[in-house]
Amino acid sequence: MQIDSSVRFDAVGGLSDHIAALKEMVIFPLLYPEVFERFKIQPPRGCLFYGPPGTGKTLVARALANECSQGNRRVAFFVRKGADCLSKWVGESERQLRLLFDQAYRMRPSIIFLDEIDGLAPVRSSKQDQIHSSIVSTLLALMDGLDSRGEVVVIGATNRLDAIDPALRRPGRFDREFFFGLPNKEARKEIFKIHTCDWTPKLLDTFIDELATECVGYCGADIKSLCAEAALCALRRRYPKIYSSNEKLQLDINSVKINAEDFVMAMEKIIPASRRAVPSPGQALSPIMAPLLGNTLSRILQALQRVFPHAELALKKDQQQGNLNPFLKGDAFGRNYESPSILEENVTDTTICRPQGKFLDFSRKAYWQPTSCRPHLLLAGKAGYGQASHLAPAVLHSLEMFPVHTLDMSVLFVNTSSPEETCAQLIREAQRTAPSIIYIPHIHLWWDSVGATLKATFLSLIQNIPSFAPVLLLATSDVCHTALPAEVQTLFNSDFGEVFNIQSPSEDERKHFFEDLILTQAAKPPASRRKAEVSKRKRKKTDSSFPVAKRRRSFQFNEEQRHTSAEKAMDIMTESAIVVLVDYCELKQLLDMVTDLTKEADIFYFEKLYAKICQCIYQHQDDNDKTELLKVLKKEFKALARM
Repeated sequence: MQIDSSVRFDAVGGLSDHIAALKEMVIFPLLYPEVFERFKIQPPRGCLFYGPPGTGKTLVARALANECSQGNRRVAFFVRKGADCLSKWVGESERQLRLLFDQAYRMRPSIIFLDEIDGLAPVRSSKQDQIHSSIVSTLLALMDGLDSRGEVVVIGATNRLDAIDPALRRPGRFDREFFFGLPNKEARKEIFKIHTCDWTPKLLDTFIDELATECVGYCGADIKSLCAEAALCALRRRYPKIYSSNEKLQLDINSVKINAEDFVMAMEKIIPASRRAVPSPGQALSPIMAPLLGNTLSRILQALQRVFPHAELALKKDQQQGNLNPFLKGDAFGRNYESPSILEENVTDTTICRPQGKFLDFSRKAYWQPTSCRPHLLLAGKAGYGQASHLAPAVLHSLEMFPVHTLDMSVLFVNTSSPEETCAQLIREAQRTAPSIIYIPHIHLWWDSVGATLKATFLSLIQNIPSFAPVLLLATSDVCHTALPAEVQTLFNSDFGEVFNIQSPSEDERKHFFEDLILTQAAKPPASRRKAEVSKRKRKKTDSSFPVAKRRRSFQFNEEQRHTSAEKAMDIMTESAIVVLVDYCELKQLLDMVTDLTKEADIFYFEKLYAKICQCIYQHQDDNDKTELLKVLKKEFKALARM
């Protein structure tokens, strides 16, 4: 199969760990065969890629094939979809698989890439027909090595790991499994730089950093599509007539400049792949709510680091994806002491005389690794305090480098499998992808709605998680900790800081929330209508083409120059003539009034009141005299105070 030869490892962003492991499996045996001959070992010959769509599984396989085929080295690359090997004739699918492996063996070294392998080798069960079971058995036999596969590497890719037959997931078949998750901020920055490296002029690093911060939940394919859509938005803004013309127009490509507004418009059009099926639970605190809930969020993150020390890795701004799980990779690297020799040629008297000493030390060292014992955290408060709508999503957004497994009622009762099976599968997946997070919003409603069987299953699975496994249980509740059922109370120990009680916003937070809206935006002068008309007239002149003779061009240019000078003078006079009548003392009184009015109010009340004030400001945006606006705001506040 012909593949894009331009795709190399440098065109893959945010997957440095996966690339290093693939080099170890495929490229190093070709470059350094003497190392494997020295220890008489065979490198892994199979790996499985799994993860959400668009995260780079097929892209990495293409890059691997191109990296292997450089210079005098040529590696055959075979690509098969899961449905390509299926046939309506009995035995034909098995014959196609055998032919594939035979051809790959003859053309070794070679790589077989089985995309969507869940369609080729699904889980064998009594409900499965005999044809699929025979295909799975044939694939197992071919990968087993009844005959040695030689230099044939098999790579499988799937979006549904649970749908693959478990017999494939053992050493000798698929030796290693690589999880392709959604990229974190640093990985998104790297992907943006890859897709915009050929743009002239290049994007600022500060803008790319801000863009990566806003694109939480975007996979690599989403970022590529976002860059393409931003370029189209810039073209649409610069040359709108190409959409209405049936003829090819002569364009000045260098005049098409991409700005921040184009990316904003592109983000409004593109829905990330991760949110099309199931919305992502993580969401940054909105700029509107940040003055009100920012301090509370900071205190929650501080409490979380005490309960779940691994969160410190995610909260570091300079944390790279390559250091995602340093505490899982072993702590032997970087130690400054020498371990005892295990070789026979170095046997000494001191080695023989150490009957109680052990060569292998699997204990976790507090100096090298963060340690937590059953990390749980409950965000409890009155209904409407924002624990489930704003604060918990903001916490998950801050911990975006950890996979989040949401266990709410929509997940349990929408799937085709039973709720108990879904719960067990989700918690097992959380253990396998540790450090990870199990998120249960509204746990008080969740516990009252599920049955006794699901409650017992959930408690059993949570208790069976190893004590020091880095799996965080994060939950929210609209009732206090003491009002929860006894089984739920035992999951969160308030003595160890596992319960965070959310209080109503303080007076300073409430004043800061309304300060910009009332003191700044309510007193803002109206926009110049004359300036809007002039800019509209200029846009019309730029977009239209005038077939004017050469002898008239100089006269037309002089006339336009005189008109432009007159228009600029009118703009200056108009802007300088704008006078805004507003009583700032009365604005401060309104700010104090709304601050006292929202005492002990919930978050929904703040949002409603904020929207009401914005509507009033918008309705009086063209008023030079803001007296009427102040009267309307005062009337609204008094009406709300009586409610």
